[in-house]
Amino acid sequence: MNKKTFITMMLALAAMAGLAQTKTATVTGFSPALKDGTLVFAGTGSTSTVVDTVQAGRFAYTLPVVEFTESFLSFLGEGCTRSHTLIFLRPGVTVKVTGNDCLNLLWKVESPIPEQQTQNRLTEYCRDVLTESLQMDLANASRAKKDSVTMIWMKQQMDILPSLPVDAATISTLYGISRWATYRKDFPHKEQLKEVEKNIAARAPKGFEEKLAEIHSYIYAKDEQQIAEELASNESVFFKKYDDVAPENILQTILNKYKGKAVLIDMWETWCGPCRAGHKTMAPMKEQMKGQNVQFVYIASPSSPPTTWQKMIKDIDGDHYYLTEEQNYYILSHYESSGIPTYAIYDTKGHQTYKSIGFPGNDVIRKELEKASK
Repeated sequence: MNKKTFITMMLALAAMAGLAQTKTATVTGFSPALKDGTLVFAGTGSTSTVVDTVQAGRFAYTLPVVEFTESFLSFLGEGCTRSHTLIFLRPGVTVKVTGNDCLNLLWKVESPIPEQQTQNRLTEYCRDVLTESLQMDLANASRAKKDSVTMIWMKQQMDILPSLPVDAATISTLYGISRWATYRKDFPHKEQLKEVEKNIAARAPKGFEEKLAEIHSYIYAKDEQQIAEELASNESVFFKKYDDVAPENILQTILNKYKGKAVLIDMWETWCGPCRAGHKTMAPMKEQMKGQNVQFVYIASPSSPPTTWQKMIKDIDGDHYYLTEEQNYYILSHYESSGIPTYAIYDTKGHQTYKSIGFPGNDVIRKELEKASK
């Protein structure tokens, strides 16, 4: 055996060993309504990737998972909605998803995982209103009409939550309701939401303390005017100070403040785990780069509850912007990004030199910033 062959074999064995150690779960699915070529998206956290293409109504994919993982499934193709199916996974588990239409949020999810059974009960209880919501999505109904149906859905979920086990499914649902209630200032069921939160918190097993604390902060969020007054004198924080800037002008308006510097823009949200992980990972690198001609800029939107955002940014060194939904959407569209975190780097002349959807690592960011700052 020559040296080249031996090295090739060792690399192959190492790769095989790595694959063997990776924990995975599998999802298979079928719906006769899915058109051939429909893209299947799946992922965890706040990002997803194409994992398969539908053929003869069928699809299948495998995801790397930890001991317990919340994942989601969605489709891009003719007749498909923008909805995501929440699927709970564990190592070695196979989940079967089936339906007769393209309304994947309502499909049957067969799984041995108890949390999925809870999620199935929630879906079945709200089936009628979910069907109406998905059909409105397909018909491109106005936002006001869809919001009215969503309000009914939120109310129905709160009606059934106290009778369900307290697990990842119920807490994830409560989390979504509390975020939506904070985002929609006219939410009429605030008192019921507070009672449901008390019920869930009193019955919750250990391990959910951080999530429950975040839910509590959403439900009892401070008034935006109060937050604006508290942040008014902070020269590094721009809370709703640029609301009157047209979406197509907001990015350049921000960049104009940092002429002559290299700029890293970090698009993030308080609820995005990978975003927060990236902040922690970058902290030592940012400390090492202090004094260099570099500015770190963080941009969030109303999907991040203001109270939570105000609290989190205290530990993130840099300039912080809280933009309108339309402004934030414009910037993400400009970067051709459908997920967060999204990073962009600009040189001292204001030219974009780098972009990444997802955290690329400290080495890459530092190298690109040092190059842009020259």
